[in-house]
Amino acid sequence: MSDTPAMADTRVPAELELMDLLGYIYLQHGRPDKAAVLLAARDVLAPDDTRTLLSLALAQVRSAKPARAIDTLDRLALLGAMDAPFHLVRAQALHALGRSDEAAGAMRAYVSMRATPNTATAATHAAGLAARS
Repeated sequence: MSDTPAMADTRVPAELELMDLLGYIYLQHGRPDKAAVLLAARDVLAPDDTRTLLSLALAQVRSAKPARAIDTLDRLALLGAMDAPFHLVRAQALHALGRSDEAAGAMRAYVSMRATPNTATAATHAAGLAARS
């Protein structure tokens, strides 16, 4: 049976979901380097996915690459995805870089946004991940 375009269209999202799941598992089990590699590959396959970029930034922070995380977060900011989890991961990255004043500002933004009710975003799951680090 050959792959038709219709079959390829249904398979690709499943493959991307598997990559998301593996990235999450790697993060939860203390393998942020593997998560970062996998999520970077996932970003190449489907660029500018806000959930992937936030997870990638978190993996970069946890694998001691905060400067890369800031670059990834800058991409998210350009996409307009500056929700509460974004600010939490940004605070962690800035703190790791020794930029305490900026980190405090990002944490204030996180607390402020978290306190106001908002609709669910594609990156909401990362807040739980980031809070555990």
